[in-house]
Amino acid sequence: MPADRGWWDYRHLGAPAVRLGWQHGSAGRIDEGCRVDCWLCGDATVIRGARFEVFGEVEIIRAAAWVAAWLEGRTPAVARTVTGRWLAEAAGLPDEARAGALCIEDAMRSALTGWPQENGASDEH
Repeated sequence: MPADRGWWDYRHLGAPAVRLGWQHGSAGRIDEGCRVDCWLCGDATVIRGARFEVFGEVEIIRAAAWVAAWLEGRTPAVARTVTGRWLAEAAGLPDEARAGALCIEDAMRSALTGWPQENGASDEH
């Protein structure tokens, strides 16, 4: 995440206007402090679009926007290697917001369920 904590990429926030072709996954509960919905589109070789709806702390919203931008153009195999711990470090989340990174991970993994896997894809970040 850029050093400027005011950075936002709004293009990656909210549900897609037309949901046809997008895979959806969710995790968490609003009444527990964090709910994340993940929307991904693409094919076995590339994620062409990534969006997150986040109901939680502002740091989690920023981390979700950051990882959505990061995911675009990467393979689904690489997306499967993303963990909440890695995301918390990469996005520079403060300690008190790190549990939200797990919610982002879970929503993303849910959206990837059933996504076709590319043979020989790299598992590197």
